Amino acid sequence: MCDRTISTDTEATGLTEIGVFPIRYRHLFCLMIVAVFSVFSLCTAVHAAEAVAVVDRTRIGPGESVELMVTVKGADGTVDISPIRDFKMISGGTSTSVQIINGRMSREVNHTYTLIPLKEGRLVIPPLSVTTDDRALKTAEIVVIVSPKTQEKTGSEDVFAEGNVSTPNPYEGEPIVYTFKLFNAVQIANARFQRPEFTGFTAKEVEKSQKTYRTILNGREYNVTELTILLVPVGAGPKTIDPAALECDLATRQTTRRSPFGMMDDPFFGQNRLERRIIRTEPVTVTVKALPPFDGKGQFSGLVGAFQIQSQVDKVSLNVGESATLSLTVSGAGNIVDAAAPEVLVPDEFKSYKDTPQENIQAGVNGYSGEKVFRTALVPLKEGQYTLAPIALNFFDVPSGRYQTRLTDPISIRVLPAEDNDNPTVFSTAPVSASKPLKKHVEFTGRDILPLKEDMNALEPQQDMSPFRFWAFLLVPALLCLCVKVYVTRTEKKEDPTSLMLQRADHALKDACKPDVSAEGFLTCLSRSLTSSLLAKAGVRGESLTYAEAETILLSKGFSEEDTRSVTHLLERIDSARFSGQEMDSISRETLLSETREQVKRISK
Repeated sequence: MCDRTISTDTEATGLTEIGVFPIRYRHLFCLMIVAVFSVFSLCTAVHAAEAVAVVDRTRIGPGESVELMVTVKGADGTVDISPIRDFKMISGGTSTSVQIINGRMSREVNHTYTLIPLKEGRLVIPPLSVTTDDRALKTAEIVVIVSPKTQEKTGSEDVFAEGNVSTPNPYEGEPIVYTFKLFNAVQIANARFQRPEFTGFTAKEVEKSQKTYRTILNGREYNVTELTILLVPVGAGPKTIDPAALECDLATRQTTRRSPFGMMDDPFFGQNRLERRIIRTEPVTVTVKALPPFDGKGQFSGLVGAFQIQSQVDKVSLNVGESATLSLTVSGAGNIVDAAAPEVLVPDEFKSYKDTPQENIQAGVNGYSGEKVFRTALVPLKEGQYTLAPIALNFFDVPSGRYQTRLTDPISIRVLPAEDNDNPTVFSTAPVSASKPLKKHVEFTGRDILPLKEDMNALEPQQDMSPFRFWAFLLVPALLCLCVKVYVTRTEKKEDPTSLMLQRADHALKDACKPDVSAEGFLTCLSRSLTSSLLAKAGVRGESLTYAEAETILLSKGFSEEDTRSVTHLLERIDSARFSGQEMDSISRETLLSETREQVKRISK
């Protein structure tokens, strides 16, 4: 009876211990399950890493921009944007978001960019490579349609530009005016104008031609900035003037938040946001007409326009050997800058000497106008009465479409004999008498200041000079001259553009290495160093240049396309970080400084 009781207690105790086990370790067991699921979820997220590229819109108008976002899910990644060629890139920074939903963690890294189209039509954002820690990803291709600019303005555009010429069908050599107009209804900043190449024309910007005024289009008021460039077509045939471009920051106002009372919706409480834009004009086609064949007398002057010619001589009566100045004045409007000296028929009894032409020509909104004076010195060789025949000026008159001739009046010149005011004195030797000898008695007239050495030993050296002293006296002046030359060479200031730009690039790199320089100052120094090295390579002075100018400089100096692309890409990265206000840590600074120093060294070789 007693044994059974003990056995029963033992069994009951064992059952109690077994039942207590889940209660005691319940929390530990739950934590283990959560950890297993978390690791499984993390591994699943890592293996499911992907990269996605999206844009805010796929159809835009001229001058508008596109926001591109590259999202890397499940991992950190570096995006390669170098394949994008149809857009100008401005980095908008990077953001990271982490979410845990139902025990599953998801992590996303968003890279944002602002894309400014460089042309119209169907533009492609190619697949972008995204490099993560353990694999390489690719985004999908994106097509953006940039609609062409409409000819008729509706008044809805904030900023647009126009380019036109005064005459779309000029004659060869006829000056025309190209006018660039910028219309802006909102504020713009940091504007930089890039004029066309004007291939097939000679171009000259008209001084003080820029003007600003206001106009109203379809009920909306615009500020208009107008710039005039004078063109002279070279050669006949169709010619295309490329679009002019204006790169600027467009100020757009946005409200910070909405209010149920509508107060914060007032633009007064908004904030200005700068949006980078490239404003382009339409290409302009000019058909240049060839001049008809010249069948008149004399030779064609090459002038196209309306011109006159006048002649004048400062002396109508002069002596043989004297000079008179013949002045021919060609005046009018047209391509007068190309005027050559008219043909002058000078009598054989004259010698002629041409002087440098003197011109007084202005480039205005109506073309070139002014006068050009050609002077010729005439020196008669024989007395008599002479007449200079009328001088002809043959030019092409645009309104009539025919050649015109202008003649000067004939000029009469009277040449008198040379004047003999002074009787020349003739010098001759005295006649020699045969009775007198030619040899005269030598007379003593004075003594020398120093006594003469009359002894034979005067030719012998009085004191020997050692070889050391001889070479010392010989070489010391040469060494002194050499030292002076070296000192002057080292201390003189180099004024050539290449040396100045290289010094500026070196100073900018040193300023970027200073520990107290700000992020904006650091990026500005890097941009100045890289730009100065490019200008030094071109051998010119300057402060800034475009990416296209940088590519032209490097390619013309023998750099490969790959090296050129790496330099321009680095310059774009620096400018994007500088203008977007991107914050940089010490590692990013050191990396960017090292890349800039390496590129500057490569360019300066």
